[in-house]
Amino acid sequence: MNKFLITLATIVAFALSSVAYADVKISGFLQQIAGMGDDVDGGLTYKFNRFSFGADTTTDNGWTVGGSFAAEFGNMAGGNMSGYLPTSNSMYIQTDAATITIGSAADAVTGLVPRVGNMVPGGGHDAGYQFLFDAGSLAANGVAYAEAYYAMANNRINVALPSINGFSVQATYTPDMGVNSSSGIGRASDANSGSHGETTHVAVAYSGEMDGMSYSIGVGSINGNSQASQLQAAGSSTNNDLAAIAAAVKVTMGNMAFGIHAYDNGDSFGASTDAVKAKESGYTVMATYNMGNITVGAGIAHQELVRGTKAQSTATTLTSADAGNVREDNITMIGIGYNMGGGVSTYIQLNNMDHTDGDHATDEADPQVLFAGISLGF
Repeated sequence: MNKFLITLATIVAFALSSVAYADVKISGFLQQIAGMGDDVDGGLTYKFNRFSFGADTTTDNGWTVGGSFAAEFGNMAGGNMSGYLPTSNSMYIQTDAATITIGSAADAVTGLVPRVGNMVPGGGHDAGYQFLFDAGSLAANGVAYAEAYYAMANNRINVALPSINGFSVQATYTPDMGVNSSSGIGRASDANSGSHGETTHVAVAYSGEMDGMSYSIGVGSINGNSQASQLQAAGSSTNNDLAAIAAAVKVTMGNMAFGIHAYDNGDSFGASTDAVKAKESGYTVMATYNMGNITVGAGIAHQELVRGTKAQSTATTLTSADAGNVREDNITMIGIGYNMGGGVSTYIQLNNMDHTDGDHATDEADPQVLFAGISLGF
């Protein structure tokens, strides 16, 4: 028995000694947020608290192979990982021809279309801190004020071509939009998923400079199979395919920056049998001024949604509004951020929100939310 254990230990030692390990980088992010306001429950909370591991190495043929794992637990008590970025779990292969990423990662549209929604200190509306205190949005499918499945860390393959003369191109293939970083590792088919199926993302971006001004422009399209049969009206309808577009422009002139973003999800969340067609679209406009460690900013955003006949019949959160009513959310915000150095940042942001379900007889809450936060990156 002892000879067997010694032999086994020797084999394991030789096996381990022949493995080359890549250099590992460890980082993380901590944040606490305090919020209060009219028509909302205030309090203390957190978001994007996470730890990250990353590693890369060079193969014998000169390729760079690496990967990263980032975990944000949206519910610390339940141990549930977020299905959205920055949570991710992926590997990549970088060659002279392209960088190929496989795993739970960003799609081409999320990666290349400039993110105007996060410009105002406090994460704008892109970070969604105000929605931790106000859950009254009526016109969103997924992330508010953004294209379908924005920032979702689905399991996918992304191909990024090298940038040439300021142009960047990426394409993404996702087998199932219902599978992301919060899903288990099993891949048995689930016909009851509420998400769309096979999906492709394609995006093009251009960055340049002119007369002391730098700018970034991006446009992307999202096309995929329909939602699963669960969301059909008693199995009598055919859900529409996913077809969405997004575009944005961001301009920086000295200490000032401006941006505009727009998206249109069309009738992606409707059905071919809808008597009232589904619609969804929105836009964001933001501007900031940087004064060294202090940044001030302001912005407005609008989103609107028509549920359509099928979506209204299967909705779990019904209002008195009819299927064809235009549900709208509007938000205006101002924010101030201060970079304290050493990886520590603080911010305060004031939001005025307006929600309507299109029915004048309904009295919706239109909250004002004030929140502040402090974060540490390491």
